[in-house]
Amino acid sequence: MSHITVEAFSHLDGPVEEFLALPQRIEGLNEDQARAERAGTRALLDPANTYYQNASSRSFLARKDGRTAGRLTAFHNNFLVEKEGPYGLVGHFACEDDVDVAGALFSAGAEWLGQRGMKWLRGPMNGDIWHRWRLMTRGFDTTRFPGEPRQPEYYVRLFLNNGFETVRTYSTKRIEDLKAQLERFRLEPILAKKRGITMRSFDQNRWKEDIHGLFLLCQYAFASTWSVTPTTEEEFTDIYNRWLRRVGPDQILLAEDSSGKVVGLGLAVVAPPDTLNIRTLAVLPEQSGYGLGKAIAAELYERAIANGLTAAHHCLMGPDMPTRRWDHGHARVTREYAVFERGI
Repeated sequence: MSHITVEAFSHLDGPVEEFLALPQRIEGLNEDQARAERAGTRALLDPANTYYQNASSRSFLARKDGRTAGRLTAFHNNFLVEKEGPYGLVGHFACEDDVDVAGALFSAGAEWLGQRGMKWLRGPMNGDIWHRWRLMTRGFDTTRFPGEPRQPEYYVRLFLNNGFETVRTYSTKRIEDLKAQLERFRLEPILAKKRGITMRSFDQNRWKEDIHGLFLLCQYAFASTWSVTPTTEEEFTDIYNRWLRRVGPDQILLAEDSSGKVVGLGLAVVAPPDTLNIRTLAVLPEQSGYGLGKAIAAELYERAIANGLTAAHHCLMGPDMPTRRWDHGHARVTREYAVFERGI
């Protein structure tokens, strides 16, 4: 009979190197993906991370018959509790295809969170939505774009077979004719220009100012979104610095008003080489209703066409996002993702 043990530790103590190494073996990450995953995980386990000004965490490493077989971190995010109720988060999940190992990890996380008054588990979510979260549920045969949730397909079964239920779904749509999509947005860029809005790439020569503008924009633009909680400027800066290293400043588009204030954001990456992936669109609440989001997307389309791209993905769209309707029925859903919950 197999023997499963779970070792608990805090932050960067204990078996952290085994914890960090596990996804590359289990998920088959290449060197670049593994490096990015390790860097993000190590940063979030660091007790000096400003995330812990309003949160705490406990990590777990499972062994089956002495072999490292799974990992999990439980997060108690005070902001989420204040906003949505007694929800604890489970993230940094990596596990062999073994429902009992996964169950032991979920039970360990649930026990720790239950001791802190939590009634529900939500995940996978690495602390908050500013970090890695969601599982892919459909589209495993597609080419991955940077930052896309992607994991072994059996992870979904491990969650469902351990009492979790789907509570939120997301989708990515593919648009085959990028020029035709740009034509659908011909009026919004004109309106934005009349309102004094200009578009430019993130400027590394004024890095501090641009990061600060992005931070303020994102805090206000996403404040009411499901499961979003505040983050510190230091933590936000660390996250976007990693993005800059991965995708480059030209992939981060800023919209500014006539005073130079950042009022909109478009973050896009290219993969495969002919396809634009629009990962993030955000505008300040007071800019809503003027078509600024479409104007930002149109600028991204124009740049992509100029660089020889022919298709686009509208990525990771929640069930109530307006971008779901922007293609006017001329796109198809190619990937889906989900967040899960269960009682403690």
